[in-house]
Amino acid sequence: MSSSTPVPAADMTWERNVLGSEVTRLRTDGALLTIVHGRAGDVVPAHGYSKGSVTYVVRGRIDIDGRILGAGDAGTYKAPGGFFSVKFLEDATYVVARASDDDITMPDIGERAAHNLDA
Repeated sequence: MSSSTPVPAADMTWERNVLGSEVTRLRTDGALLTIVHGRAGDVVPAHGYSKGSVTYVVRGRIDIDGRILGAGDAGTYKAPGGFFSVKFLEDATYVVARASDDDITMPDIGERAAHNLDA
């Protein structure tokens, strides 16, 4: 017997952030998968992870600090690696896989404000 548990799309809880992007998270004891839907022009602010992550683009195109990823492309982030932001170049969906006990890291508010003067 399999210990796999299906999670139908209708059962996923989606959160909309202030920029309009939608996020849902799937968890196990050791892993966390974040699925992000965004519209062209949305920006995920500068952040990093305490243990690292893997990003995979399902559809559309995104820009991660000047590196363009399209559907089928992937990227890795090794901690500590500073901070990165994500810009949606068109409507897109990407997934981020990381350890479930990983923490999101962010620049302090002064540094964030200096880079986001309209924040």
